[in-house]
Amino acid sequence: MPIPGKEIEQRPGLDQVAIREVEGYIERVEKQAESQAQTQTSAPQQMPQTQSAPKQDMGSTVAAQFASATKPNIVLPLNQSQIEEGMHHKVVDGVKWLAEWCLMMIKKYPGRVFYLPQNPQQ
Repeated sequence: MPIPGKEIEQRPGLDQVAIREVEGYIERVEKQAESQAQTQTSAPQQMPQTQSAPKQDMGSTVAAQFASATKPNIVLPLNQSQIEEGMHHKVVDGVKWLAEWCLMMIKKYPGRVFYLPQNPQQ
């Protein structure tokens, strides 16, 4: 309850404080945008003349680039017997997670994944 004779000090709201803090920034950004627009109109950039080719969908262009790239084969760090053995370990063992990862790679990239040879040549 306010004391009689004392005026209650009005505190500015959060919106008012935010507006005051942002005003200067907004003006700077507007001036910067205007100056950039003036420099672009005063010195137009000339685009190099190229042969006009029919426009293509960019997604199909990128997809074609990836499709034409040769996909390397993936060699797993374990052979088939090691993966089968690893699947029987407890969840806290790292070999269980490595075996799970190998199975995920086999499912994710069918035809590209190969097991580690039984007797790796060193």
